[in-house]
Amino acid sequence: MDIKNKKIVVAGLGKTGFDTALFLARKGADVFLTEEKTTEQICKDASLLKEKGIKTEIGGHTEEFIKDMEMLVVSPGIPDDALPVRYAENRNIPIISEIELAFTFSPSKKIIAITGTDGKTTTTSLTGHIFKEAEVPSVVCGNIGNTFIGEIDRIQRETFVILEVSSFQLERIKEFKPLLGCLLNIDEDHLDRHRTIENYIEAKKRLFINQDSNDLAVLNYEDKWCRNIARTIKPKKFFFGRDKLHKQGVYLRGNVIFSTLNNGEHKKVVNIEKTKLWGKGNVENMMAASLIGLLCGIEAETIERAIAGFIPLPHRLERVAEKNGILFINDSKSTSPHSVINALESVETDTILIMGGRNKDMSFFRIIPYFKNKVRLIILLGEAKDMLAEEFKECGVPVIKVKDVKEAVQTAFKNAKTGDIVL
Repeated sequence: MDIKNKKIVVAGLGKTGFDTALFLARKGADVFLTEEKTTEQICKDASLLKEKGIKTEIGGHTEEFIKDMEMLVVSPGIPDDALPVRYAENRNIPIISEIELAFTFSPSKKIIAITGTDGKTTTTSLTGHIFKEAEVPSVVCGNIGNTFIGEIDRIQRETFVILEVSSFQLERIKEFKPLLGCLLNIDEDHLDRHRTIENYIEAKKRLFINQDSNDLAVLNYEDKWCRNIARTIKPKKFFFGRDKLHKQGVYLRGNVIFSTLNNGEHKKVVNIEKTKLWGKGNVENMMAASLIGLLCGIEAETIERAIAGFIPLPHRLERVAEKNGILFINDSKSTSPHSVINALESVETDTILIMGGRNKDMSFFRIIPYFKNKVRLIILLGEAKDMLAEEFKECGVPVIKVKDVKEAVQTAFKNAKTGDIVL
């Protein structure tokens, strides 16, 4: 891709936009960055970019600023109806995502791309930990905090790039082609952006769109959407599941993950009782990361040792405190019905459930059956509290609405008894 002296517009000044603008400037492009917001951090970052000769506008997008652009690079949070996107589409100007740009310039094409509604960050981090334990050169990046484009200088020809990717990033790929694509699960999420579950599934499916029969795909056999997608894609397919598989991959029997990759022989990989991870979702994350490691030639013993030493990430079924025999679990990264169900299936005692936050146009009605004999009080907060209260009004569990997290925790503690969990 020849970008020298070309006018390239970057839309969005988060971490992705900042790193993208710097990279393009280093490659000799004429970089223009446009951002709607004017937070303190954005103003600070805009000043830093200006010092590098990058033109910026903040507080809104204008046609005058972006006119004559030759390419648009969009950050994940930029919607399709944003002015720069509409302007580019109306003039057939190329629009790409940061991961597409990074893929083009990456010295390594040994990319392991991991996506899914839930579990992406844990699985990506866990896979990186396995590769580190095996002393395999690798870089962990993507939608996990440090961008792919920001890590380009650390990547060499033989480096494995372990990449967390979101549906937003996959929407704008053209040539992006992972050596191994992993789809953990699909459930309703980001419908405020994608509008329908079908659109969301199509975005996730793009992970495999450029793969061929020499590439690899890892999918969740328990997930109906993953099974449906598996029937339509070209790469070699491997599965993970909670029951004995009649496919190539890994499965859970009792507390042990087994592999069937060696000519159908069932070989032990990981005893999950030796790990610090817990909960249904994390079992699937461990299976996915184990399978990725095995497919990349890492020994089962190394994988088990790595997973046993992995420290769980914060805000994901995190045991944060215990007081008066009441256990407080922070699962605030749980933002979809699927992840709430996983959390409820992971606790085995009376539970006070704190829910709320921003409404992403999703219904949580189908989690109600999982309240039975488990959830005895629901505390709601945030933008979504009235919508959730309406959905839960006949669930048979008392509902209290509060103004913020502090009041929610205080209310939960006041109503909890010894042996309860506050989730």
